Amino acid sequence: MYSNGFSLVGVLYPAFFVVVFALAVTLGVLLIRTLLWVIRALSAYTREHELRLDLLLAGDDPAAPPTPGGSAGPVV
Repeated sequence: MYSNGFSLVGVLYPAFFVVVFALAVTLGVLLIRTLLWVIRALSAYTREHELRLDLLLAGDDPAAPPTPGGSAGPVV
């Protein structure tokens, strides 16, 4: 009982695989874009901390914070 005419399964079966393939490609592209975004964000975060550490190690800040009132200490 073979038919040479139009078959709904013959059309839906390849269409299903085309849709699944398109979804797989879309998910792959989204995954790659997300990974690139995370790598860029982590690089910026790491670079910021490296700069802060370099500034701390450079010793450009004063040894002791200034006291309020402008005087260095009590006058005797």
